[in-house]
Amino acid sequence: MTLNTEYMGLKLKNPILVAAGPWSRDRASIQRSIDAGAGAVVTETITLEANQNPSPRLYMGSAGQMFNTTLFSGIHLEQWEQEFEALQRGDCKLIASIWGNTPSELAYLAGKVERMGADAVEVSVSAPLGTRMEAGTVPREIFDFVSAVTGAVDIPVSVKLSYEASNFSGFTASLERAGVAGVTAIDALKGLMGVDLEHHRTLMPTYGGYSGQHIRPIALATIATLKQTTGFPICGCGGINTAHDALEFIMLGARCVQLASVLLREGYEAIPRILGDLERWMTAHGYSSLEEVCGLALNSLMPFEELPPRPLTARLTGGCDGCGKCVHSCLYGAISIRDGKVVIDDARCTGCGMCRAVCPQNALALRW
Repeated sequence: MTLNTEYMGLKLKNPILVAAGPWSRDRASIQRSIDAGAGAVVTETITLEANQNPSPRLYMGSAGQMFNTTLFSGIHLEQWEQEFEALQRGDCKLIASIWGNTPSELAYLAGKVERMGADAVEVSVSAPLGTRMEAGTVPREIFDFVSAVTGAVDIPVSVKLSYEASNFSGFTASLERAGVAGVTAIDALKGLMGVDLEHHRTLMPTYGGYSGQHIRPIALATIATLKQTTGFPICGCGGINTAHDALEFIMLGARCVQLASVLLREGYEAIPRILGDLERWMTAHGYSSLEEVCGLALNSLMPFEELPPRPLTARLTGGCDGCGKCVHSCLYGAISIRDGKVVIDDARCTGCGMCRAVCPQNALALRW
């Protein structure tokens, strides 16, 4: 059994990549990802000048929500060259994340990181904070920016997409015309952790990049949409904490995935844990390669307009302790409890499925 995969023409030893962020901010942190077994590492976003990031800049909500106000690397471009030289890469690929204020800046940076030894470039065109352009609304400008990069280097160029840009066909068409080799989706969402009601102030001084497991459903929908509407090789990103999460992205068509917020919570040990669990799942289910798994779930997904109406009703299929959650959740008044037992009125039940979703015993199902 092999975990090898290919993304943008790069031969990767496994599909687990480390995303751009503070966990890949310098040689030492990148080396930790390499030593932990990552298939590739994306550097923190490199710009022409070193950037000063605010403190504090990492926040976590009570339910595990992650917010990040780090925007760009705090290292000078010349120092990044030294960081690259000192790396012991082995068979791990190195992808340089870059951002520039003009097409010419981006072209210069791309050429520079290629000469420094990057295996590929990831262009960071939008972010949930800061001054980067509204990528989803300016396809002509995006074409100018990205084509400047693809024209300046011979290594593969990918673009990291925001949720909005991923679902705007004019934007993705511009990327295709610009010669992009792949896309990563999605970037963090714009968010605030909350408000201190007693002191009338926000819990963060500015907007942050909202990430973690709570954005995974959005990221999964975006991956599936991109796979169905574009021809790009796709790298999934957004709330990947386990091998199960990674496989969801892969079964929707992603060639690989990027880890981000899980590294903040668990450290670099998350990489071998996910790789080990992924290998065990593949072996247990009789798959010999990731190619056999990639895109497997797409055939089960259809447009809303094509969903056939089905006359389903709820049925009690297992043990029920009469907790009453299904009664309170039924909008149609179809469920009641009599003598401690659930009773379903077929004439009122519309098959919405809410009772099945809330039942803690999994005692309800929808049947013809």
